[in-house]
Amino acid sequence: MTRHPARDRGESGALLLLQLGAHPEEIAATRLEACLDGGAFFLDFSRPLGTLRWCGAWNRWLGLTMSLLVPVVHQGEHLGRRVIAVDRGDPYFAELQRLWKARHPVARPLPALPVDAARIDADFALQFPHDAGQSASS
Repeated sequence: MTRHPARDRGESGALLLLQLGAHPEEIAATRLEACLDGGAFFLDFSRPLGTLRWCGAWNRWLGLTMSLLVPVVHQGEHLGRRVIAVDRGDPYFAELQRLWKARHPVARPLPALPVDAARIDADFALQFPHDAGQSASS
């Protein structure tokens, strides 16, 4: 039996996209009811949107797109290195594809207040627990 990579992680929390008053040009993403104060993650339009497709086996090139690998960046980092998986059944699936077509590529601004890597890792694990093993290279 072939297994679906994102679903195997037990993805449960629905994705929430929102605009934060302090960052009007950014779109925040979280699987919590609200973003963490000082620990928001934004959609990272400086990197390409990844896909997982099904054509007899999971791959990134052929078949029907079943999951998106969405780049996110912490508000305290300049270069993002994390992705979150968003499955086809998620209400934001089509909207994410539309947003990437409209906004990618764009240069990331420098963070107003840089944050250390341990804090970024902790914020990511809290907001995206099932994606904690995902990185841009996976």
